[in-house]
Amino acid sequence: MTRPRTKRTLAPAAIYLLAALVAVVFLAPLYLVLITSVKGSAESATMGFALPGSWHFDNYLTVVTTGNALRALGNSVLIAAGATGGTVLICSLAAFVIARRPGRITGGVYSYLLTGLIAPFAFIPAIRLLQELGLGRSYLGLVLTDVAVQIPFITLTYVGFIKQLPREIDEAALLDGAGPLRLFFTIIFPLLRPVSFTAVVLVFTYAWNEFQNVLFLIPDADRWTLPMTVFTFQTTHSFDYGLVCANLVLTMLPVVAVYLAAQKYIVSGMAAGAVKG
Repeated sequence: MTRPRTKRTLAPAAIYLLAALVAVVFLAPLYLVLITSVKGSAESATMGFALPGSWHFDNYLTVVTTGNALRALGNSVLIAAGATGGTVLICSLAAFVIARRPGRITGGVYSYLLTGLIAPFAFIPAIRLLQELGLGRSYLGLVLTDVAVQIPFITLTYVGFIKQLPREIDEAALLDGAGPLRLFFTIIFPLLRPVSFTAVVLVFTYAWNEFQNVLFLIPDADRWTLPMTVFTFQTTHSFDYGLVCANLVLTMLPVVAVYLAAQKYIVSGMAAGAVKG
């Protein structure tokens, strides 16, 4: 009788221990960034976990005033909002057609999107294509690139969700005289709120934190986004890690705000979008 009871006692303890280890793994880097962001140049060079000898909250003011942070913030908002809005609009429309009109063409598109999940992104062809279209070194070129990268996964997520919506909704709206666009935007799209919030968080986070695409597609420093401003605090042979970490904290605040605003929809949207494919 005592052995089963011991097993029942040890199981929760093991779960709590594992949860504590996972929390440490995720929270330790965050703590390191936060504590380093308020250290001076010499003290921050060691990147230690100890509390600072003197607190330098003025690092944040330095980042805003000398790191071109306000301009970079505007660039980040423009690119992230454009990529998020474009992705949600294109993917939801495409998913509606794929889910509601099964056939060879839509089946082929669906299979093509599946391959897009594993196909690597090639910078040189992308740069060449944008140059041919007259979109090289432009915000629009970067936004379209970010949208293209996100289309496969987000579209397939929408498809899985839309397939669960009864077709009787479409038929009733069409009988009432609604056209395809009116049907989608007034009836179907509002029902996609959970998966749309999930898409917004995923795409916004990707576009906001994007580094490589900005580095290769927009080499002009005046058009850099917030993550790219870390180069402002680079000397010839080193970084000022106090200012770099303060810059990182300011960079991640909008993403945290978006996540907190939409967190209750994320799990439901991901789960619903993965039920059918």
